[in-house]
Amino acid sequence: MRKINFLFGVHLHQPVGNFPTVFKLATESAYLPFLRAMSEVDSFPFALHASGPLWEYWEKQFPEIFDVVSKMVEAGQMELIGGGFYEPVLAVIPRRDAIAQLEMMSDFLDDHFGVKPRGAWLTERVWEPHLAELLAAAGIEYTCVDDYHFKSVGIIGERLLGYYITEDNGCPIKIFPISEDLRYSIPFQQPQNTVEFLVRNADESGERTLVFADDGEKFGLWPGTRKWVWEEGWMKRFLDTLSDNREIIELHRFDSWIDSHHPIGRVYLPTTSYFEMSEWTLPAELSAEFHNRVHQLRESGELEQWRPFLKGGFWRNFLTKYPEAAWMHKRMLYASSKLSDSNDKAAKALYRAQCNCAYWHGVFGGLYLPHLRRGVYDNIIQAENLTSEEDGELTFERADMNLDGYEEIILKSDNLQLFIAPADGGKIAEIDFPKYARNITDTLSRRPEGYHQLMKQIDIDRMDAEEGATSIHDIVQTKEEGLANLLHYDQYNRRFLVDFVFGEGLTPKGFHTGDVPDIGDFANSPYEVIEGPEKSESGIRVVLQRSGGVYHGDLRTPLTIEKAITLHESGDKFSVRYVIKNPGDEELRFRFGIETHLSLMSRDNPNVHFHFPKVSLKNIRPGEKREFDEIDGYEMHEHADGFALSCRCDNGALWMWPVETVSNSESGFERIYQQTSLLHHWQLIIPPTGEDAINMTWMVSKLPEKTQGK
Repeated sequence: MRKINFLFGVHLHQPVGNFPTVFKLATESAYLPFLRAMSEVDSFPFALHASGPLWEYWEKQFPEIFDVVSKMVEAGQMELIGGGFYEPVLAVIPRRDAIAQLEMMSDFLDDHFGVKPRGAWLTERVWEPHLAELLAAAGIEYTCVDDYHFKSVGIIGERLLGYYITEDNGCPIKIFPISEDLRYSIPFQQPQNTVEFLVRNADESGERTLVFADDGEKFGLWPGTRKWVWEEGWMKRFLDTLSDNREIIELHRFDSWIDSHHPIGRVYLPTTSYFEMSEWTLPAELSAEFHNRVHQLRESGELEQWRPFLKGGFWRNFLTKYPEAAWMHKRMLYASSKLSDSNDKAAKALYRAQCNCAYWHGVFGGLYLPHLRRGVYDNIIQAENLTSEEDGELTFERADMNLDGYEEIILKSDNLQLFIAPADGGKIAEIDFPKYARNITDTLSRRPEGYHQLMKQIDIDRMDAEEGATSIHDIVQTKEEGLANLLHYDQYNRRFLVDFVFGEGLTPKGFHTGDVPDIGDFANSPYEVIEGPEKSESGIRVVLQRSGGVYHGDLRTPLTIEKAITLHESGDKFSVRYVIKNPGDEELRFRFGIETHLSLMSRDNPNVHFHFPKVSLKNIRPGEKREFDEIDGYEMHEHADGFALSCRCDNGALWMWPVETVSNSESGFERIYQQTSLLHHWQLIIPPTGEDAINMTWMVSKLPEKTQGK
């Protein structure tokens, strides 16, 4: 009799730093209904992977889930799958941390449910060959990746209907291919379509297997799925239809299958992830072209024929596509390098900082979501706090922080941490307030994305599904009108202390939209370290200089900018002194600009106010646009965390505005506030061989108790 073996698994995850309301919504809309439904059909064995952030949340807020899971585990219906506890991409974190995270999950499941997992969920199914040895070292026997991984090395058709074995340095691991057809049909098509697909692949041997293992959010959290899966009864029909076809479709757990069946072959897989990821990792222009080519092949019916030859990029390309992701990743590695094996609290904070979601961007917001990046940075800084001994001393370090071949300079106190990047315009790449575990300059530049070209081609709130729900990979809609008009791109990294020499035509609107009349070559160009860093009675000082130029067409006039950055002995204040020098024999007239950025989570954050006491008594929110002709400073109050940042500067103009990006998410295109830009600018007239100077100082302080939380 013809049979097909069906292995069913779900992966549940919410990232570190996500809002508690999202955890609650996901649990009530998808996770809990799914687990309850499965507990009522004990004849349906399946596998569950839930990430550490969810287990920790459920333990406090939804203990019922532990009861439901325990009963299914004890009954042998549910197999628990392990993985890195805080859902890291195992391939890009230190080996010590990767094994520790795998073991942390195994110990957690053993402590709470009395079982150690034999399988591991690979975050975003990111596979690199060395993972075989790493997984084996952590006691893992098998994992699952997409069938695209196998197709990439020529394993297609019937050869995908089973599991394989691979090894690295003699350490074997078993690998199951996840069916892309099942990923796209469950739960988006009628259950009968899924059953017919399973039955078509049955044969007389009874050895063939098909694997579904995918996100549990599609069972109620993704757009349209709550109504389709639960209110309109897809789940009940799915379970009933499978039950009606049990003579042909046999359900198994992964662990029991590898115990009773041998692998069907040996395989060595390439560095890749699921097929969609290979598009998202590419640079914008190539990503759009890849998307269009795939669409053409799908429409012509030739996609599967060409799939083994379609490679795209792989996950690590995000660390070149997005400098912010690369910097965050290297900051995590830097924190890991400081970690001692005995510091469990610091290790936990570090592992939380390794949660993958903020390091990349595809159909989910990911890197574009400030609260996810903050979740990473808060934990990086917390880990560093727990590994260092506060002694009030100022320290400095020179290190190639982001491993790009250029040194950064790090100035540290108990209250401030400055990462200076001479090679990137002499900017400050990061400003941390360690006592508040905050990176106040967690910024993001506006850049092209492959999907931006779709935005002018779509109707508002259009969804193309005629019946059922639509996969997030197929949803094309926007959350508001006019988003295409917000597609502006930056020509420089939005960090702290971006130096501009402005020519004619500078306007607030033009500056906001990226039409910057910058006639200097300082914003993106390297500065030289000419003094320091060195300690003195006043603090630690480093002096940077660039001998650049001002351009009028093909005419270049030399200009030198020197900036001295000092972390003061008090530890709560840093200052910058600019000296702008005209080495030529002609007078120079221009407007000099210094752009700074502050990451404040929301444009309408009720806990954040700016104060410009010289010109206004009104509290100003981060998302407001303001132009002041003359100020000598400002104060920014962050009431939720209880600190203030004050700026004092030489009298000059200031423009303030919110930097917003347009990005994709599972529910459509949306605008997102990233940071507030504060452009200080002065009209300078510098005589031949003359110079001018500008001074700026910032200080962090604790807000009075009575003002906190307001």
